[in-house]
Amino acid sequence: MIECQSFRQGCCGCCVNMRWAPDRIRAFLKNNTQALNEVAGSLRPRFCDLIRIHWRRGGWRDHLLVSVLAPLTVGFTAWVWMRFYGSCCFAGYLDEASGRVGCLIHPARVGGPDLRRHAFPLIPVLGCNRGLRCPMLDQTPADLDADWSTVSRAGFRSLHP
Repeated sequence: MIECQSFRQGCCGCCVNMRWAPDRIRAFLKNNTQALNEVAGSLRPRFCDLIRIHWRRGGWRDHLLVSVLAPLTVGFTAWVWMRFYGSCCFAGYLDEASGRVGCLIHPARVGGPDLRRHAFPLIPVLGCNRGLRCPMLDQTPADLDADWSTVSRAGFRSLHP
């Protein structure tokens, strides 16, 4: 069974808004990776580190949308967030030299127990689910020899047809 973490180039199609311009996506991933390195260094992040990374990378915006705007305009607010923001601050470069992307706190990277169970509730509007399986993996997968951007866009399209 193919899993996204096994892709040579990685994939961030389910956690980054692939509607953004390529330069914005690269900058977002680089800034997330840098934030994780500044907060946790080479150590396994702690729960308080996840909160600091989330807040530093714009988590205040997520919580503003959920607590203030969402009750008034539930559908519209969710649409705006998913369309223009809708990205996880824990997506980044797993190996910046090779350009490999993915979840910075995935158990395949940092070991167990799974940190995502603490991180996903920090991003309430995104509605992350640890058991999420990209539909692309069960269909004809993207060209696995392509770059991470191409594979990630294919994964994103499979989630947002």
